[in-house]
Amino acid sequence: MFILKPQFSSTLHISSTFIFLLPSTFYLHPLNSQVQFEKFGLILDISLSMPMTNGLSPVVSLSEGLPDGFEVRPFPGFDRLQVDAEEILRRLQETGDGNQWILLVGLSAPTIEKLGGKEHPLGGVNYRFQCEGRVGLVKVIPGYSHAIANHLIATIDCHVSARTNPPRETKWTSTTMYMVATTKGRHGDQTFLPLSRYSPHLQTCQWPTLVIETGVPQSTPRLREHAKWWFTNSKGDVRIVLIIIVSHIKVRLEKWQLAPPGFPRPLTRECLDSLRLHPAQVPLMQQVATTQQPYSAQEIEVTSRGVVGAPLVLPFSAVYDEPAGPGEGDIFIGAQELSSMMSYLL
Repeated sequence: MFILKPQFSSTLHISSTFIFLLPSTFYLHPLNSQVQFEKFGLILDISLSMPMTNGLSPVVSLSEGLPDGFEVRPFPGFDRLQVDAEEILRRLQETGDGNQWILLVGLSAPTIEKLGGKEHPLGGVNYRFQCEGRVGLVKVIPGYSHAIANHLIATIDCHVSARTNPPRETKWTSTTMYMVATTKGRHGDQTFLPLSRYSPHLQTCQWPTLVIETGVPQSTPRLREHAKWWFTNSKGDVRIVLIIIVSHIKVRLEKWQLAPPGFPRPLTRECLDSLRLHPAQVPLMQQVATTQQPYSAQEIEVTSRGVVGAPLVLPFSAVYDEPAGPGEGDIFIGAQELSSMMSYLL
């Protein structure tokens, strides 16, 4: 049982019944879909009627890997949520680390649609959203993380356009909500779609080949859970997840991908070392969740003193979902290009 003590007062609306909550203790049960609120020895047991995920309730599933101090609450309305998000953003901008998450329970379908849509219901706060059932997870994104992700996107595009004539048509998305069920889906910070997976005329898209997820150091375990989510739910159609961990003094990149079928389970240290010697080798077939073995194929650290682990290697066939054409090839982003990321932190 998880015990969280939020510091707020709010109202939770469940099945047309209003329950007024003073600051209280949440009891989150990992094996059912119930949340209990305790105040002065009185426990209110509330069923959220949510489907299970991997044997866990959505509350527990979405809280896996979150840092100490993450916030959980009933949805307080968009005005109050914006105020809370602005306070988290202020702390992140000041310290470069800490909590950047708000876990919301008891969400209505219109609220989920609005948080996952292309509107900006939190004003000027940049965020990404994930939902399972009536539970949602909001990630507040500081400006420097967003700038570094955009810098990496521009660098990737520059490498490809310099070697193709005419330039390939592609699409980067940040507000697309990838749904795997009517009430389960998520944003990526940035997602890459080659033309083979995107129809400009129909405005429809399949799974991206490349996903970028950003966060502060304390969010690292949760970001790794996100990488697994993309692989699991896409059955391996997402080829690479780039995790970018940003503080005020350094940037760390982790390139996650799936091990090829047939490797020992679990992956041994010798297998991992062998796989990491070949960072351009990414499986190009689907793999069901039960056979997947995600791992970090590359880890790069960028500080004011230099870059360790460069170059970042992105296999062309994995990113563009087809073999390289004449003059095309794998994308290598070198130490000098990666070191320019530090300019956003100074």
